[in-house]
Amino acid sequence: MITKCLSPILYFLGMLFLLSGCNGDRLYESFEDFPNQSWLVSDTVSFSLDSLPPDVSKMLSVGIRYNDSYEYHNLYLRYLLRDSLNNVMLDSLVNLQLFDSKSGQPLGSGFGNRRTLYDTLPANQLATPARVEFIQYMRKDTLTGIESVGLKISEIRD
Repeated sequence: MITKCLSPILYFLGMLFLLSGCNGDRLYESFEDFPNQSWLVSDTVSFSLDSLPPDVSKMLSVGIRYNDSYEYHNLYLRYLLRDSLNNVMLDSLVNLQLFDSKSGQPLGSGFGNRRTLYDTLPANQLATPARVEFIQYMRKDTLTGIESVGLKISEIRD
């Protein structure tokens, strides 16, 4: 009798415990999808950050969702960090390895022909409001196989 009553409660507590661990130290995460799964050279992906905790160290990561129709093993991105007055605080070229150079296997997590790869960006000091921009820097008008680009900001705990 007691076991039947405790079973739903234990199940609920177990699920609550599992779900509470899913978010981790994430402060912000967002993706921008591309129509037709193609990133045009003229498309700038921009993320406006209005409020983040000011007293914590942050790790910024770029997320790339791609599929096996992407033609290259890497992706060059221009990464811009702008302050509230639109001044460029950081301008960096980032080289992301999407496929293993020896085996050709896709990197990142996922299944089938779709993967998501995260890579750390420079700058852990981020004052808000700010804007993060990504521009594809592959010198090709259209990159097919890039489905979306995202920004993830996590708290760095000592």
